Amino acid sequence: MSELALALVGTGRMGRAVEAVAAERGHRVVARFDADTPLLDARDDSALEGADVVVDFSVPAVALDQIHRYAFWGVDAVVGTTGWTDSLDKVRGWVEEGQSGLLWAPNFSLGLALVLRALGGALPLLDRLDEYDVAVHEAHHTGKLDSPSGTALRLAEALVEGLGRKAHVETETQHGAIEANALHVTSQRLGHVLGEHTVTLDSEVDQIQIVHTAKSRRAFALGAVRAAEWVRGRQGLFTLDDMIDGGVGDAG
Repeated sequence: MSELALALVGTGRMGRAVEAVAAERGHRVVARFDADTPLLDARDDSALEGADVVVDFSVPAVALDQIHRYAFWGVDAVVGTTGWTDSLDKVRGWVEEGQSGLLWAPNFSLGLALVLRALGGALPLLDRLDEYDVAVHEAHHTGKLDSPSGTALRLAEALVEGLGRKAHVETETQHGAIEANALHVTSQRLGHVLGEHTVTLDSEVDQIQIVHTAKSRRAFALGAVRAAEWVRGRQGLFTLDDMIDGGVGDAG
């Protein structure tokens, strides 16, 4: 595995976790951007100090503008910031024009990726077992900016795609009976909970729960650094699924 030069956009707790894991894997951080040193203030790509890949864990308000900058500069990027994915087609065009690679995910935990794969395998059977209803619940610390989490929405979208009896995701509090074809996503903000996502399958006779609990930010940082190793030199818009399908340990 060759050394990577990384630029960090967002130097908070996730940024620091990424830097620590990067150092352990033989990489170095050559540029850092945050609220005091905004990336959008940079005049050109020289501000990246020759970085091979940008790793972005910043804030939703500036995510799309920053992604446009990465594509315009033709630099590969890993983006864990949420709140911009309704513009995926636009971003795909930018990346193609810039001939760069961008890998995005609402959650870089490889364990969560395994949960999604397990659900994908179970959904064809679950679709035939209509006695089971399904819902998603997520819990995070009180400082989390978005609700529901991007990961909860990704889980819910996968369930809706795979279940003929579910037509849409419902994220609002229900003050009456919920529609039968709605998949309910609920959120909780509590103390210092790092991140917990639960998929519940409920029938009249039993209940099944699939729970993913993040133990530390290292789980997300490791996935992000491995994503940076994989996306370097690739062209296109990718997800964590693409990385897993393409060989999680195979550098670009």
